[in-house]
Amino acid sequence: MQPRLSVAFAVAFPFFLGGCVFSTQEDPIKIVDFGIYSSNRSAPELLMMTDEIPAIVGTVFGIRVLAAGNNTGDYDFRWTFPEMRNPATGQVWTEMTGSREVTSDEPQSFLVRINNDWEAKSGDWTIRLLRAGHVITEMSFKVRDPEP
Repeated sequence: MQPRLSVAFAVAFPFFLGGCVFSTQEDPIKIVDFGIYSSNRSAPELLMMTDEIPAIVGTVFGIRVLAAGNNTGDYDFRWTFPEMRNPATGQVWTEMTGSREVTSDEPQSFLVRINNDWEAKSGDWTIRLLRAGHVITEMSFKVRDPEP
């Protein structure tokens, strides 16, 4: 059994977002938007489109994507980040993985939430979507310590 990380995923919630998304065969998955989102788990809203994220407890960030054409289906995802150590258990994490369906009719979210001080690690955080072991799309975020 894999250890459960308390950085909560908000991946099960489809979202509606205005705007057009154009795609090509070379881009089976399009990133619709990315950045910092509200903490409303049932319908988080994009608050700021950015790849620079403050390392503050409560921050929710990531990407929303659409499948292009007939590229719908199950995709694996992998978040990688600087080493985190749970002080209560001593467990260490450098990635989180899972899978979920991506459709072409509603954007799908791949978000993380920083829930604890020990999860607020500055450095590169990257989300990758994979199919059959191949990276289809990825996005990196610079998580930074907050300004004093």
